[in-house]
Amino acid sequence: MDSCKHVVVDGCDISTGDDCISLKSGRGSEGYALHRTTEDVHVEHCKFTGAKTFALYIKTRPGRGAFIEDIVANDLEVSGTQGGLIRFNLLGSGKQDEAPVPGLEGIPTVRNLRFSRIHVTDAPILVDGTSVHPEKPLEGLSLIAITGTCGKGIYLANVHKATIENINVHGYAGPLINTYNVTGIGLHAAAPIEAPKPGDPVPAPSQPYRLH
Repeated sequence: MDSCKHVVVDGCDISTGDDCISLKSGRGSEGYALHRTTEDVHVEHCKFTGAKTFALYIKTRPGRGAFIEDIVANDLEVSGTQGGLIRFNLLGSGKQDEAPVPGLEGIPTVRNLRFSRIHVTDAPILVDGTSVHPEKPLEGLSLIAITGTCGKGIYLANVHKATIENINVHGYAGPLINTYNVTGIGLHAAAPIEAPKPGDPVPAPSQPYRLH
């Protein structure tokens, strides 16, 4: 769904080879100029199968601009994922737009994400969250009461105001929590990782974008 408001998805059984539900809101300078957000979407009592990446996948890239905020996911049973439980890819998802939003303004703001009361079965990785731009850190991330089995733990970079509590998983290799430039609660046993590479900045166009 693109640029939709006040949506309820309840009691659905969806099987695909890709996204089961995808929330979007325009892209590039056109989407930034129109500013028609997708908001107030509730998904509950659903079963999703067949997705080949992550159960929860939040993705964007510099050049899109605007924001992703206030996402809450509670009370989930997750199994059969080929990627893992959660991924943030905020640095290079998809093809760059023909008219991207340049500079710092074009780096999307991402904040207030909360995931809690989730049970995973054999997830390859719990959280792949290192693809975050250092100039626009993710502000506000909660990972609370996650249980089950996974191959790897939590990997985060450029996250401020994180809360990590009651992570009771087993079967993983290496440290449970792995971080670079992360602040917050529950990080005392975190192992250091290398800084992600943000890529080249989006340059200003020779002529300002005009909405057609």
